[in-house]
Amino acid sequence: MGNEFKTLTHQLKYKNPWMEVYEDTFLRPSGNQGIYGVVEKKEFSLIIPADFEKQIVYMVEQYRYPLKERTLEFPQGMAEAEDASYLESARRELQEETGLFAQNIRELGTIFSAVGFSNQKGHVFLATNLSETKRHLDLEEEDLVCRAVSFSELYDLIKNNSIKDAGTLAAVTLLQTVHSLVQPS
Repeated sequence: MGNEFKTLTHQLKYKNPWMEVYEDTFLRPSGNQGIYGVVEKKEFSLIIPADFEKQIVYMVEQYRYPLKERTLEFPQGMAEAEDASYLESARRELQEETGLFAQNIRELGTIFSAVGFSNQKGHVFLATNLSETKRHLDLEEEDLVCRAVSFSELYDLIKNNSIKDAGTLAAVTLLQTVHSLVQPS
């Protein structure tokens, strides 16, 4: 099945360094016209830093302004111009946000962050054989805290709805398909 909707107009309404917001008018297959708000954002890398011997993952906690609350999530960030690949972006984000270097890193899959209003795509990576290095936080991340979370605690945090970040929840699902982690009780 091909594209069933025909875009008539694609008007830029707002732009900043991180996103562009458009208002589209389109034609449905029925012939009825509609409008849609579309947020266009660069692709991002999301990293699951895992130590399988210690049965832990490293997560970051930070204040998310649109929510007016702190969230617990895996390190993630948009690809930057100097990144040669999404793998390179993942390595950079891991080091910047957690101060960790991964000897081994591989892509587990891709996700879409908000299919109802955005085209943003994310690349989920598993980082292992970790060693400590220096963090390099951006100004927007000055309150970011890195913490080790056991696999069982991770599931408890999901079960009690403490982890709400969609990318992190999707990444746990991808990780579960690759590794047999401690199952939630």
